[in-house]
Amino acid sequence: MAKDYKALASAVIEAVGGKENIASVTHCVTRLRFVLKDEGKASDATVKQIQHVIDVVHGNGQYQVVIGTDVERAYDAAVEILGTDLARGEVPADDGEKRSIFSKFSETISGIFFPFMGAFIAVGMLKAVVVLLQNFIPGFSATGTYTVLYAAADAFMRFLPFALAVSAADKFKTNKYVALAVAFPLLYPSIVTAYEGGAALDFLGIPVTLVSYASAIIPPIIMTWMLAKLEKFLKAHLNATIFSLFGYMLCILILVPVELIAVGPIFQIAGTVVADAILAVYNVAPVLAGMIFAGVWPILIIFGAHAAFTPIVLNNMATLGYDWLSPLSWGCNFAMAGACFGVFLKTRNAKLKEIAGPNWITALLAGVTEPAIYGVNLKYKKPFVIACIASAFASIPIALAGLQRTAFTGVNLITLPALYFFPGGWSAPICAAIGFLGAAIGTYIWGFNDSMIEDPALLEQEI
Repeated sequence: MAKDYKALASAVIEAVGGKENIASVTHCVTRLRFVLKDEGKASDATVKQIQHVIDVVHGNGQYQVVIGTDVERAYDAAVEILGTDLARGEVPADDGEKRSIFSKFSETISGIFFPFMGAFIAVGMLKAVVVLLQNFIPGFSATGTYTVLYAAADAFMRFLPFALAVSAADKFKTNKYVALAVAFPLLYPSIVTAYEGGAALDFLGIPVTLVSYASAIIPPIIMTWMLAKLEKFLKAHLNATIFSLFGYMLCILILVPVELIAVGPIFQIAGTVVADAILAVYNVAPVLAGMIFAGVWPILIIFGAHAAFTPIVLNNMATLGYDWLSPLSWGCNFAMAGACFGVFLKTRNAKLKEIAGPNWITALLAGVTEPAIYGVNLKYKKPFVIACIASAFASIPIALAGLQRTAFTGVNLITLPALYFFPGGWSAPICAAIGFLGAAIGTYIWGFNDSMIEDPALLEQEI
């Protein structure tokens, strides 16, 4: 039976206090993320009882309703009910002082990066396919087909500054097309040619430091934020007619030189320094650092705080040409699948088997762990703890191999062959095996028994 997403969205909106209690709504890969005016008006128990809702999470100043991989349809239905004015993920001004700096930062990052995650995941999967074809078909990389497919898989990352400008414009409430006009010069052919040729460039006698902006992360976000502030200032000091004629032209005229002379070079160079510094610290004790990072990664996921690492990962890609941080967490996907599989094997409760079965398969084959985490592992606590431990140990081969992620492929059983071809990729299958088998065996032996079941809806379902 097909899901009624409008009914789902309507029930969730009512349970969180109604439209009048919602300041904004956005979504990530599996969650509806609400900013509520008063979280006290929301009923967790009521939300959790709604059909197709997996769980509720409080984190980063957001009320997060876990739906699953079809969350975008639920989000579209919610926006249809609430209106587009609430669909930007903004935090109400009077709430700003109540939120920690980390919460504000994480919420902003989520609001900017998650809207284009669908495209991000799609091109990553396509790149995995291209990598496999390149390694298994001799001469494939010399064909026109390869050129077309590689362009389709790689272009989004190369021109990522433009996607960031559009998404940041939505977040900061400024004109997205003007934001693009400010961002476009970063990758304009003559600028790129001057950089690649080592040519000297100046603006009104002021030297322009040329750097590579392919896949740049921070400059387009900073420039779009500056555009929002400048636009607001000009609108406050110019009458509407003057602004309509000259306002956005002044924005571009002011911001593009600032972007190429100061903001762009400073943040690109700073990004390189930060990436090198973090890598240097990691290299002192890679195994220990990797285990700590991988062990706490599932905890970051349940609070939605893992989004805060997205800029670091993308900055690594832009400055180093690869990312070493995110592979350390790869074991988490397999560990969560394994723990859920352990529950599936151990339980004799028919209803729990019905829940755990699809959830461990979704985590293993698609790399989407939230249904396994909230539907099973976290609910019974020990499976989640065992999965965290398995995730930590699964990072050891990744750290020892120094695996370098050169493309944003998904992390699951299907893409595992593509991960093998990354530098140090021999460690990926070992990581997956440790994560899945360690969590599955640990959960089956120590982590679960049917006496843990307390949900009345699951009782009296033993087979």
